[in-house]
Amino acid sequence: MRTALDLLKEVINLGFDQQKTLIRIDKILDKKLGIESRKPLLDEKLPDDIYMNILNIFIEETKENKKCN
Repeated sequence: MRTALDLLKEVINLGFDQQKTLIRIDKILDKKLGIESRKPLLDEKLPDDIYMNILNIFIEETKENKKCN
């Protein structure tokens, strides 16, 4: 399993703003994992399906943004 920090780094590499991305990922994980079960990004291990689902959200946005330009 990869960490939430790995996910953040990967999304930032797609060209997204770090602070905005952190907030968005945090909100998604709060909904999926529950606020009370959250750990620091470095220690928060994400199941592959959750990791890939969130990453795909950002990948799709990147594709949509390229179509608009």
